[in-house]
This record gives sequence, C-alpha cells and structure tokens, in this order.
Amino acid sequence: MWFEEFPLGVKIVLGSYLFTEENIIAFARKYDPQPFHTDRAAAEASIYGGLIASGWHTAAVWMKLMIAWRRAQLAAGAADTQDNFVSPGVREIKWLKPVRPGTTLIYDNESIAKLDWPTLPRVGLVEGRNRARDHSGTLYYSFINRVLINRRNPR
Repeated sequence: MWFEEFPLGVKIVLGSYLFTEENIIAFARKYDPQPFHTDRAAAEASIYGGLIASGWHTAAVWMKLMIAWRRAQLAAGAADTQDNFVSPGVREIKWLKPVRPGTTLIYDNESIAKLDWPTLPRVGLVEGRNRARDHSGTLYYSFINRVLINRRNPR
C-alpha cells in the first residue's frame, strides 16, 4: 500500500501470545537478566511479589506478531501491502501492568496519523497506536510506532 492510500483509523488484531514461566525466564536470561525476570525466589522477594516478563519481551512479541501478520497478508495475495517498512523509532512506550506467567496478551494496531517526512520526499510517515490487553480488556502495554512508507508519487 502506498502512503497516499494508507487508511487511517483501521484497527487490526495482530494475534495473541501466552507468557509462560518458561518463556519469560528464557527470554530474560538471554536479553534482560534481572532477578525478577529470571529467578522465582528473587522475584517473590521483589516489589513485584513474583516473576514478571521483561517489558522488552512484550515488545519483541509485538514485532513477531506484526511481521507474521504482514507476511500472511502478502501470502494471501494482498498486492497493496509493502514488505519494506522502515521505522525511525517509537513514541510513548508504556508498560502499564506487570505480565505474569499464565497471562495471554492480545496485540492490536490502529493507524492514527500520516505525516510528511521532509528529508525523504519519496516516503511518508504513518503512525500507529499499538496495544496489548488480556482477555478481560486490561491494558498491559502500549506505544506508538512510526513507519516510513513509500509514496506512489514522490515529491
């Protein structure tokens, strides 16, 4: 999809992910080895009162689900889906509630803004609001992603 045609206000469900004690510890040992992510006893003695997932784990799951969603769109023949998105960063990243073992989060994305990118006239910037909630609707994680998308008619 070209920047000019990119719709705003479209919400998509990217998928869900079950955080288990095993995958929380495995991720944290590799990427965020703090005791409240890697050691049950230390986590129980911490301010969290138990094991919690790394915030970076929740972020990595979003990326995995977003890529899987885009690839599924391409595999289904969505000719209007680009597979060359580049991001100059994110805004307003928030970890609102600790993710504990046994929690399943459902991730979604909603396009909220289209902006010019003056230094690269062949692209535009699309912003999306991203959220991860549990089955009851409790919000655990949110951020705004920013993606550069090719223009059909470069400036």
